Amino acid sequence: ITWNTLYSSILSANTVLSSIDENTEDPQLQYYMAQAKTTRAFMYLNLVQLYQFNYVGHENSAAVPLITDKNKDEAAANGCPRATVQEVYDQINDDLTKAIACLENCGISRPDKRYVSTAVAYGLRARMNLAMHKYAEAAADADAAIASASDCAPASFNEINHPAFWDFSEKDWMWGIRVEETDDVVSSGLLNWISHNGTFNYGYCGYSGGRQVSKKLYSQIPESDARKAWFSNAEGQNPYLTPAYNAYLADNGFYPYTGCKFAPYGGYADGNIGADTNANDIVLMRIEEMYLIKAEGLARSGGDGCSVLNAFVSQYRDPQYSFQATGDRLITEILKQRRIELWGEGLIW
Repeated sequence: ITWNTLYSSILSANTVLSSIDENTEDPQLQYYMAQAKTTRAFMYLNLVQLYQFNYVGHENSAAVPLITDKNKDEAAANGCPRATVQEVYDQINDDLTKAIACLENCGISRPDKRYVSTAVAYGLRARMNLAMHKYAEAAADADAAIASASDCAPASFNEINHPAFWDFSEKDWMWGIRVEETDDVVSSGLLNWISHNGTFNYGYCGYSGGRQVSKKLYSQIPESDARKAWFSNAEGQNPYLTPAYNAYLADNGFYPYTGCKFAPYGGYADGNIGADTNANDIVLMRIEEMYLIKAEGLARSGGDGCSVLNAFVSQYRDPQYSFQATGDRLITEILKQRRIELWGEGLIW
């Protein structure tokens, strides 16, 4: 399923790109080209990490077939060998760099967050550079993503101290998949993302006892941190949520430390709990990730990652947060903050 889905999107991107002159100066065509190149880069960034080990130390290892608009007909006729890890990353970097240039030049604003913006393209290149251990470059791209994300801002303490993350109009979402009530994945009932991950939605999650955070990680989240509300406690209750939400946790037998991060369809309200409409949007990128990439990139390349981390966590997550360290202790803290912040969003995978 993963292989076919990703390569189907690559086929769509290649079809678009093969119909556009790469040197076009038409703003609309540049915009379309940027959408296709970013989509292709996103798919290959997933593929190369799924089907081969990490970049560093495996640059010359066989990765996945590299099919572009330039060789797609030859590949369809005669097949395509596996490219090296280095070749795949080179293609990802080339696509994203050209997409950024097109988006900055064309002057076209996206209709909504289903589409790629300059900030999203920078964000994907930041992810790529982080995976390649190009830490200074990752920090620079994350910073550029933050600066260009004019339609996004980190969610505040009071916006995330309860279930959320269900609608891509939320201000911290940079990029997401729009899911409509009439879509096949919704009308199927259970065959959708939120069925597997949404404690307060109808679906598989409710029949399996829910998705749990590790006890060790939960214990490291202070009571003053708004993200403590993203999980039930050792008794299976969540003192940050309404009585109706807690009754639902108890009545459905959810285990302790169950994720309460994702709101039911319609948002955080008692009347929406357990609704059988699973039309929650799917988050692909949030701006908070960019702050964490910037902090890590700086910390690993000799910059002041600690100040970036402190500013982000204390302003948006835990007003009592204060951390001072360098070296391995700082890296460990940043990675812990990533695990908390991005829990359940698929990025660790």
